[in-house]
Amino acid sequence: MKNLIFVLAIFAIFSCDDKDINSEKERQLRLLDDNRTLWNSHDIEHYRFNQNKSCYCYFEDQNTWNIEIKKEPDQFIRFNNELVDNLPDYALSVNQLFDQIEIELNRNPYPFSVKIEYNATYGFPEVFSVDIDEMIADEEYSYHNADFTLLDCDQELFTGKLVLKGICMNYVIEVVDGDIDQNLIEDKWINEMSNVEFNNVFALGSVCSFPQDIEEGDTFQFSINTGSTARNCAVCEAYSPTPNKSLQINVCN
Repeated sequence: MKNLIFVLAIFAIFSCDDKDINSEKERQLRLLDDNRTLWNSHDIEHYRFNQNKSCYCYFEDQNTWNIEIKKEPDQFIRFNNELVDNLPDYALSVNQLFDQIEIELNRNPYPFSVKIEYNATYGFPEVFSVDIDEMIADEEYSYHNADFTLLDCDQELFTGKLVLKGICMNYVIEVVDGDIDQNLIEDKWINEMSNVEFNNVFALGSVCSFPQDIEEGDTFQFSINTGSTARNCAVCEAYSPTPNKSLQINVCN
């Protein structure tokens, strides 16, 4: 009788585990489907982001790189700013990330642990980490994706110059080329802290998508983002003077 009770108890434990696993799998698959639908709804034609992969595996150079994807008709792929036919096996575009997540979620048996964080605005995976088997030490891996930038370069382009890189993303940009609406920018602005005068400038509004590698004095091409852009990054609140007029922009090179 005791043996029968023991067997039934073990069976009940495993049955509960199976239910929990199936419930978690279903939850993750629903989240995947919802966020992939959100990503597809934006129909993004051109984007760039930085990617980091951690794993027990070999990379040709380093474990951090940037990826740029442009869809048809003039589609191309850039890996670390170089045109390529295909991404290396260890680097994944947003669509490839969705496919990889789906593969892992449908793995049998279900992975020991899965962690996925999706971007609230566009739905792409910001973090994807999986540990396939608790008893194996070198099969887990993770992707971290940051500095996502929309590159809408089919619109009218302007040339800008980062003339003031203030603290806490208080950036001032000068329009150095392009027929921009003068009502959108300050034709003259004086920095109250340095008393230096700037012409044809605006404050950066799209602080979350502005490339981190642009330094003070650098020039770049940009288009104006006329849609609303959610601030989905943490920015400190320290004060640094900027013009009253600001613009949301997409950096295009």
